[in-house]
Amino acid sequence: MLRIGKLADYGLLIADCLAGAPDQLTTEAIVQQTGLPDATVRKLLRHLVDAGLVSSRRGLKGGYRLSRTADRISVAELIAAIEGPIGLTECTHDDDHCTLSPGCGMRGNWHVITDLINRQLATITLADMAGDLNHRGASRIALTALAN
Repeated sequence: MLRIGKLADYGLLIADCLAGAPDQLTTEAIVQQTGLPDATVRKLLRHLVDAGLVSSRRGLKGGYRLSRTADRISVAELIAAIEGPIGLTECTHDDDHCTLSPGCGMRGNWHVITDLINRQLATITLADMAGDLNHRGASRIALTALAN
């Protein structure tokens, strides 16, 4: 089964929380609104800040906010910020770590499939995720097709 990791899922939840805030939020406010553990929120905020998706401000009036509007941040960016490059198999990012690579006839196909998934996730924004993709955003999100 293919699955987005728990931390990436939580990262999207934190980004969604920030997207819905009229101003910046403290770590404590994010913990309270999401129900996630404090340590997890702090870890994920560091990843999101390092990726440039979230900005932080220290001090008494400090907090976190999205660096861009929710309609300009893709699901692909958020997942990659938490989990690293999106790939379905080890060889899609580093052929050197797969001992089967030299004789594998499927490697090229995994690269194509990974590229398709990445391109599709790049078309879905954080703003899209706040709604129902079956209705509101589905007509805007083009299905990626194989290039011949």
